Order: sequence, then structure tokens, then C-alpha cells
Amino acid sequence: MAFKDTNNTFSDIAVTSRLEKVNSFLKELDSIIDFDKLRPVLNRNGIAKSNVAGAPAYDNVLMFRVLLLQKYYNLFDQATQDALYVNLLFIRFVGLSLEDSVPDESTICRFRNSLLKNRLYDKLFNSVNKQLESKNLIAKKGKSVLIDATLIRSDNTQIKNKTKEVYKEDKKGIQTINAELNIKLEVELQSKKPSKKKIQRILNTKAHNSKTYKNAQLDTLQGIDTKDIKTSQIIIKNEEDSYNHQDKIDSEVRIGFHASKKQYTQGYKVHIAVDEQSGIIISQQTTFANTHDIDTVKTFVKDIDGMKALYADKAYNSKDIDTFLESENIENMVCLKEKQTLSQEQIKQQRKDEKPKHKIRAKVEHRFADIKTQMKGSTTKFIGLVRNNMNFTLTCIATNLRLLGQRQIRQRLEVVR
Repeated sequence: MAFKDTNNTFSDIAVTSRLEKVNSFLKELDSIIDFDKLRPVLNRNGIAKSNVAGAPAYDNVLMFRVLLLQKYYNLFDQATQDALYVNLLFIRFVGLSLEDSVPDESTICRFRNSLLKNRLYDKLFNSVNKQLESKNLIAKKGKSVLIDATLIRSDNTQIKNKTKEVYKEDKKGIQTINAELNIKLEVELQSKKPSKKKIQRILNTKAHNSKTYKNAQLDTLQGIDTKDIKTSQIIIKNEEDSYNHQDKIDSEVRIGFHASKKQYTQGYKVHIAVDEQSGIIISQQTTFANTHDIDTVKTFVKDIDGMKALYADKAYNSKDIDTFLESENIENMVCLKEKQTLSQEQIKQQRKDEKPKHKIRAKVEHRFADIKTQMKGSTTKFIGLVRNNMNFTLTCIATNLRLLGQRQIRQRLEVVR
């Protein structure tokens, strides 16, 4: 495939010829979606057609392509501006001619902020997925859906430069919380047959208390409950942007526990629902880092039409979810936890029975691998829940298009062979 023809100067023809043999997924995207169909959404961004000097504004579709480039190559605004001066592939993808001026970093920033201000990122996500659905790239009915969550790290924090008095008070608070656990630990150690599991559980709880005490502090200061998913949903729905240009400190950062890595991460938690048939992300959510994964299930079921089966890892396994999925007539394919009461033989049989589920739900892990490894999305520089939600929504759009672009390349290479 090639880029859509937009410019026909001699230099543009030379660039097109030079890029003919370049094997990039960027060259496939125009055949996957019609970017012009996104124009009605993008044109609602409130940016005038010309600036105060009367110079024409950059085309909104062109600017959206610029944001996609930023996602694919992990570029900040200044680096994007620089790349658009020298990278022929990037120039051709966004639709610029060598004679055209390049949008500067402030223009890129203003365009991204316009998507936030006018809440267009959700509309863009839905518009792109509707095109994919119309091309049968996403299942229309009877979807088997895979869900999962991961933590995105943020180095920003609200509590900074504490005085010695504040540190002492914090230490006392943690000690008070853990005092009762110390008594339980001492009782267990002095028993005739101390249980290693109980001791480890108490030690884990103490570590948990020490790490998440900061969450409780912030919740008390701000008068909110960040464990409750409704808090995240209300903030995003009401567009309560906490970003402050004066101090640039993130007041909404929380600490969450990464169960598979057994480590605590400060930042935000992002959740995705993937179509099992295509591997495409069909819904996404952003919450505080200490919000439980299970709480997103009902929202995903509400948002996704035609769900017939739900796959998830054992973190989503609960009686409440079992009852809910049964009431919604959705096949429950959530992985089971290994209970301590099971014998070794029963555990072995359960693992064998669960293996097909794990193979299917691997697709959702692949999407997170794309986001965190290929597009360097394991950390965030955005401040606040609302801005991180916008950023993650745009990341999901870019991930879906990249997946389909690379899939087309592989299919074409297989035909050639």
C-alpha cells in the first residue's frame, strides 16, 4: 500500500518514490480507515480556520495524524516538530509537502488541549471503531470480550517537601495502624505450630498499610474515596480537570498494587476490553491506581453491545461477578482461583481445565504489551485523571490502527511468499 495522494509537486513525487520500498504500518492506515470521515468530529474542536494574522490554521485531520505519530514513536511536542522537518515518512504520513510549514510545539499542544476541552477524544475512539466495525474488522454481535487492567506509573506526587513534624505524624499513623498486626504476628510466632502462610499474610498487610497510608491521607484531605470507581467516573464525566499550570503537581496520583509483579506503583490504573475475534480494543477506562479491577466489569458490560462471553484473569473472580454475569446471560469465562482446600491432584486438573481460557485471554495481554513496550506507555507525564484518561483513549486508538496496519503487512508478505 501507499499513502493517499494529497500533494503533487515534483518534490512530493520524489518523496513518494523514495518511500516506495519502505515497509511501514503507517502506509497501511489510509486503507484501514477513512481519516476524512473523522473531520466532522475534529472540526468541533473550537479552533478557528485562521489565526489573528489571517494565516490558515492547520488542517484538523493533519493534526490528528500528528498526535498518532507522537503515540507510535513516543515523541514530546518539540521532538515531533523537529521530526516533521527531517523525517520523510512522517512528513508524508501527516500529509505535508516539503514546501509546507510545519506545526510548532505550541500548535500541537493547543490542538491536543482542544480535544480535551471539547471532549472529542471519546467521540474519535467511537468513530474509528464504527469504521472498523463497518468493515467487519470488529465483531458486530455476539462478542467474546477479554478484559484486563494495568498500572501506569507517574513520577509526580502531591505530598512534597514535608516538614519533620509532618513526617513524624505520618510515622505515628502507620505505627498505630500496624500495632494490632504486630500483636497478631507475635501470637502466631509463639504458637506451637506457627503457620508460614499466616505470618506472610500479616507481613504483606503491614507492607500494604505502609504503602497505602498515603492514599488515605490524600482521600481525607480531598474529601473523596478513590477506591470507589464512581469517584473516577464522576470526575471524568464532569471534566473536573485538576491540572494547575502554576505548580504542576498531580493531586490525583495514588498508589496501587501490581499483583503479578508483587510491587507497588504510584500513578493511575487503565482498563481495556478487547474483542476476542480481532484483538481490537473496543472499550477503555481510566481510574485511580487503588480502584479494584472487579469494579469495572459492570461498566464494560453496560458499554459493550452484544457481549456473549467475558474472559478475565483470576483477579476478577468473585461471587458477585458470577451472579452479575449470570443475570446478564453472559458466559462466565473468568479464570478460577486455586483454593487452599484443593488437593494437588485437583489443582493439577483445574490448571488443565483453565488452560484454554488463558490461551484466549492472551490477546488482551498483547495489547498491553503494544502499549507499554512498543509505544513506551508504561509511564505518564500527564497530570490529573481527566488528562490521563484523554491520553489513554488516544493511545488505544493508535494501538488499534497499528495492530491492523501490521496485520495487513504480514498478510501481504505471506501472499508474496
